[in-house]
Amino acid sequence: MTGAVIRGRTRYARAVKGFLLALVLLAAACQTASAPPAPPAATTADERVTFNNQVVRVFQRHCQECHRPGEVAPFALTTYRDAYARRDDIVDAVRSRYMPPWKAVPGHGDFTGVRRLSDAEVDLIARWVADGATEGEPHDLPAPPKFPSGWTLGTPGAVLAMEEPFTVPPRTRDVYRCFSIPIRVPGDGRFIRASEVLPGNRKVVHHVVTFLDLTGRSVELDRAEPGPGYTCFGGPGFDSPGGLGGWAPGYPGIEIPPGVAWRIPPGARLVVQLHYNNPGDAPETDVTRIGLHFTSGPFDRRLHGVLASAWDFVIPAGAPRTTVVARTDVQEDLEAIAVHTHMHLIGRAMTVTALLPSGRREPLLRIDDWDFDWQLLYYFKRPVALPAGTIVEAECVYDNSPGNLRNPSKPPRVVRSGFGTTDEMCQARVLSTARLKGRG
Repeated sequence: MTGAVIRGRTRYARAVKGFLLALVLLAAACQTASAPPAPPAATTADERVTFNNQVVRVFQRHCQECHRPGEVAPFALTTYRDAYARRDDIVDAVRSRYMPPWKAVPGHGDFTGVRRLSDAEVDLIARWVADGATEGEPHDLPAPPKFPSGWTLGTPGAVLAMEEPFTVPPRTRDVYRCFSIPIRVPGDGRFIRASEVLPGNRKVVHHVVTFLDLTGRSVELDRAEPGPGYTCFGGPGFDSPGGLGGWAPGYPGIEIPPGVAWRIPPGARLVVQLHYNNPGDAPETDVTRIGLHFTSGPFDRRLHGVLASAWDFVIPAGAPRTTVVARTDVQEDLEAIAVHTHMHLIGRAMTVTALLPSGRREPLLRIDDWDFDWQLLYYFKRPVALPAGTIVEAECVYDNSPGNLRNPSKPPRVVRSGFGTTDEMCQARVLSTARLKGRG
């Protein structure tokens, strides 16, 4: 079975389509400082590289949005002392391209907000460490960037919040908890232009995904389990038409293009799924909030999610390379604005391609070094036309061999498609817009 190609069936796609659109909306374009930091000073081959004159500017531009006090990154990179203590680890991380987290391979999709270090920036950091990692002159140190705090998109028109605090016990990892929240918004505020999730306790909140519940099922699930909320992993326990955004480190809010309708259905409840981790020795309490910003239009387009998802596939134990292919048809003319991919722990690579009716292949995204910890949403610089009849194809590659250091099973076991972390998935989601019916 080495190198086998499996074409996974897609019959389950409808049941999780809403969940996946909600997951796509989790990640938004990365928000950096309020004013761009100064670019690195030009450096000649024989000029001394210092922290104050060159290296901190790279960190300001690419790293400090997460590596600063108060964020969930395990250490800060805002001062010389911070960086000097981690200098060897920093070189290893940037040389291997593990940091900053940007997995898209250049030439496969044209994206905005690229966080990938240039070769020159990697060489600059390596040269700084090799030459003794000196601090430099105080007058060379640029002003620190001003990062937003609290609501980064301004005062919301409405705030939805967990109705009770939730306490995460000490030394507890991977708690997935869903909270059902009634949606109360002022007046006719049903169309959203922006959504922002504000974690109440960033010490323990790993990420947040939201779902709209039109069934009332989340209330039943909450009542059936003691304490605030209910246990949930994968999906929220019901079919959902989408969500109202989400949060992960470095991704504080989502704003959609003007003229695009993003609607809250009448009678919906908002279900907030929180992934908690508390490695500390004390209990931690959280109340997470969601801020909504409204618009009244006018609208000429609507949000639309495209999902290519394979199911009912098997990855043999010990196989170093198994390929799964997922495809889906585009039913109407769309404009793609972002792409997101999803696999689990033994995923190694993924390529997403649009097969256009003209016969041309449009590369959307390629990842050669999949990392379960960095599942980013990649925004295109310009919308990508996907005419009706386009096929969106995702090719997922898995390594289920003993040589895969990320393989959680030792020895390897047969892995099947499923929602569990040690199961696997093969999914590509393309966030798009479609023309409103009756327009044009």
